[in-house]
Amino acid sequence: LGKISVGFAAGVAAIGAAAVSAGKALVNMTISASEYADEILTQATVTGMSTQSLQAYKYAAELIDTPLETVTSTMSKNIKSMASAKDGSKATAEAYKKLGISVTDAHGNLKDGESVYWQAIDALGKMQNETERDALAMQIFGKSARELNPLIAQGSAGMAKLTDEAKRMGAVMSD
Repeated sequence: LGKISVGFAAGVAAIGAAAVSAGKALVNMTISASEYADEILTQATVTGMSTQSLQAYKYAAELIDTPLETVTSTMSKNIKSMASAKDGSKATAEAYKKLGISVTDAHGNLKDGESVYWQAIDALGKMQNETERDALAMQIFGKSARELNPLIAQGSAGMAKLTDEAKRMGAVMSD
């Protein structure tokens, strides 16, 4: 009986230690998920994008080794460049023109920034001269444009495929 009691006590202690370890892992996972949600919510507030779009972009961007911050900052820079082109900046207007992109609609209003962004990414991806491509990308997206080369290689279709994958795999939390 003594040996059985010692073995039983050791077994109960092991189960207790495992339960404490599992509980700690659950707490750490909850904290990590909360920090992730807070980061996405903050970026959504700053960028004006939906939390679901940001999560899908984050998933895709990480797979192609382009930081989400680069994607969102260049999207913002694109909007600023669109406004500059509309307001008469010849260099910026010429950059969009070389890519075959109009930043305004038939009424002279700026088009949707996200759709123009992906048009520019696709047009840049079709360019053969890398130096000219990088120069145009920098004119439109700013100095972070060089970090976009993996994204440019993927193009909008590749990103759409990856963002769809993120949604299918459950990598996108609801609001």
